[in-house]
Amino acid sequence: MSGPKTRLELKQAQRLALSPALQQSIGILMLTGGALEEVIAEAAADNPFLIYKPFEGGASAAQGATPYELALQTVAARPSLGEHLSGQIALMDLSPAVDDAARRLAYDLDESGFFTQTDVAALAEEHGLSKAVAGLAVQAIQSCEPTGVGVFSLMQCIQLQLTESGLPPQRVQLVLAGLPYFSKGQTELIGPALGLTSGEAAEIVALVRSLDPAPGRAFDMAEPVVRVPELLVTEDEAAGLRVELVNDNGPRLKLDKALAQARGEKLAAHLAEARALISAVRYRGKTLLAVGKAVADAQAAFFTGRSDALAPLTRTAISDQLGLHKSTVGRAISGKTLIWRGRIIELDSLFPAALGTGSNPATSSHTAQLAISRLVAAEAPGAVLSDEQICCKLKQDGVDISRRTVAKYRKCLNIPPSSKRRRLLTQSAERRRAR
Repeated sequence: MSGPKTRLELKQAQRLALSPALQQSIGILMLTGGALEEVIAEAAADNPFLIYKPFEGGASAAQGATPYELALQTVAARPSLGEHLSGQIALMDLSPAVDDAARRLAYDLDESGFFTQTDVAALAEEHGLSKAVAGLAVQAIQSCEPTGVGVFSLMQCIQLQLTESGLPPQRVQLVLAGLPYFSKGQTELIGPALGLTSGEAAEIVALVRSLDPAPGRAFDMAEPVVRVPELLVTEDEAAGLRVELVNDNGPRLKLDKALAQARGEKLAAHLAEARALISAVRYRGKTLLAVGKAVADAQAAFFTGRSDALAPLTRTAISDQLGLHKSTVGRAISGKTLIWRGRIIELDSLFPAALGTGSNPATSSHTAQLAISRLVAAEAPGAVLSDEQICCKLKQDGVDISRRTVAKYRKCLNIPPSSKRRRLLTQSAERRRAR
């Protein structure tokens, strides 16, 4: 039997080849202000044709700085997990002993939000507490957001999140029984082992993967990244909204014209690199400013105070308006921020999606989130709204989203579920009456 025949085939294919200059422009456009400053400074140090005046900031410039300039050098402190939990514990109706223990133990959790001890007894012994007080303190911590902290094992963390989701107890136990297969990477065995259909097993796999195995890591105290705003938005009574670059690198990066007259192969290469970098930096500033102005115009109602909510906006709409490719707009706004009335806003956040077909076309996801916040803020202890009730009220106002979307937006806003809101409101009311 003869083997397979070997054939030599020639094929033509077209590929878009980006010139080095274009590749550099794309790379420069994506950089944030701080990263760009580093790239330019490094290039100026290596290239004799570049003259660069660094951005003057920091302590040396603070004496004559405006409040706005000082604000750019300020980074808001992030609360630690312990601080976040202590704030919630303070609203609970606990005995002095349990309150004190709960606040102390809130700072004893590891970065995932777990206790390092094996159980309540070991925790009580290590902290010199009675087992009863330690148990009540642990319960208080476990009732806090984020759900799943204050536990002694991953299994317990998952169980708390499943229970909080409203899953029936029998279903919770079924999911927990399937957890060992996740740790072994054998999720395909969950169905046969537990007597489930493939659809039921798939639901369990999807549910477990949606949970957070380390809820405390959201409060990781790693050094925050300082992102100096790229754009400044102000309002002029005569001209309307005004958008300008905060730190325009273009005028501060120049070509040494005297040296540019020199000749030589190596010098010619340096000269070409210098010109390409200057061109890329100026293109970045021009593009960022154009995109910023277009976005400000599109969201003028928000910036001028005529509306609290952002209008639906897409990158395609801005790219069509400016004659740019959609990806260019995406690179221009990625990781960039603007400052407006003392607030630092991510450019990315100014592109909220439009809601479904049942909603007003001018209604965005930001509109829906604002509406949810207002409904929750108006709640009373005896009238806390469920996600379904919020969904119905929103539909009455022309905001047509599903209950699942309400729950998603609520979590994005760090609003706890109705059961916890009811408990916190009740405890707060009782504390006020006790005074």
